[in-house]
Amino acid sequence: MAIRAKINSNNSSGPQRVSVTVPSATATQSFKSLSDVDTTGLQDGALIQYDADSEKFTTRNELKTTAGALLRFSGGNF
Repeated sequence: MAIRAKINSNNSSGPQRVSVTVPSATATQSFKSLSDVDTTGLQDGALIQYDADSEKFTTRNELKTTAGALLRFSGGNF
């Protein structure tokens, strides 16, 4: 991100101090609160998969493939 500024001074010595504040991103409290994440039916050991139909990331224990086959993954015990 480029920041551009034009500084005009009405006195002969010029500006004494110049500062620029860049707005920061808003901190998100949890992954589930993101608007492009669907955690409906979230279960222990779930994985994240992008769903082009809904344009969201979804959490699943069974992953859909383009061929329609289901792959089952175990997230293990931690």
